[in-house]
Amino acid sequence: MTGHSLSEAQREAADRARRETVEELHRQLTEHVGSLDNRAEWERYLAFARSFHQYSFGNRLLIMLQAPDATAVAGYRAWQARGYQVRRGEKAIRVLGPVTKRAPILDPAGNPVLDADGKPRETRQLVGVKPVPVFDISQTDGPPPPQHPDPVLLTGQAPPGLWDALATLVADRGFRLERGDCQGANGLTLYSERVVRVRADVDDAQAVKSLAHEVGHVLMHPDGADRGCRGLEEVEAESVAYMVTQAHGLDSGQYTFRYITGWATQAAADPEQVVRATGQRVIEAADLILAHTQPDAIRPAEDALDAFEANIDRTITTGWESTSTTAISGVTHDRKRHLRALDRGLVVGR
Repeated sequence: MTGHSLSEAQREAADRARRETVEELHRQLTEHVGSLDNRAEWERYLAFARSFHQYSFGNRLLIMLQAPDATAVAGYRAWQARGYQVRRGEKAIRVLGPVTKRAPILDPAGNPVLDADGKPRETRQLVGVKPVPVFDISQTDGPPPPQHPDPVLLTGQAPPGLWDALATLVADRGFRLERGDCQGANGLTLYSERVVRVRADVDDAQAVKSLAHEVGHVLMHPDGADRGCRGLEEVEAESVAYMVTQAHGLDSGQYTFRYITGWATQAAADPEQVVRATGQRVIEAADLILAHTQPDAIRPAEDALDAFEANIDRTITTGWESTSTTAISGVTHDRKRHLRALDRGLVVGR
């Protein structure tokens, strides 16, 4: 780094260029998350998933006890209606179904309520339960079901110096950086132990992307408190990781688009709208990180931006439908304020 080689005017130019890069990357992220191809893939998967009966907690336990590997369960006729056929000889999973009877609707005085034709109105009244046979999709023959669009791990090398720069940020915030088991994830932050851990058995490109994601958590969610919406926090952290790695020339787009889509969908929110709503906090955090990893870069990541824009027309196999047209508004960037905040350990954008 050449921290003392630039004049004040050059530093201000570097700050402006970096901020413009960050805001442009966020704009592109928002657009790609809402891409048509991405939306269509997720809509197919969600339409399939939502077509199944939502079983009660008790019935879910019964299914788990009888068929722990079950993924999509329906009755015999319901499978036929979807174009599947339960194979001969398959053993049914038994759940509890309602037993009902017709009962007249009564007014407060106990008299039957009549419809427009003068006939008594009726309702279905629950009088008991009975065992009902259902089957998992693994017990059927039919077309391949839509698959959950999972992110694909990045491969290859990491941008030079990025891991070390992010590791310094982790240490400055009072966390210890480790490589090792992440309980099925690619990275995690253990707030009680003040540890940031990144999976050890991935390529350097994926490792540094995961580290940037965890740094996003450390900056924006410093206490690890449950704020009632983990999906929103995951969207924020992954957006930061995308913008930081992209600014350093590492294209993590396919991973980020699918990851954000999955978490926003779990939060029952429109993905593009979520990205827009979290934009200001994400931009502030990404800009702070890049102020550390690229402090004197007057043209940060312009080569990465050019390469990214050249790939805009390629097919992206993950995305969402936009319901928001609100633009992200920028704010004036003050490099010294951000560096002072970093030194004091202040929360970004809060």
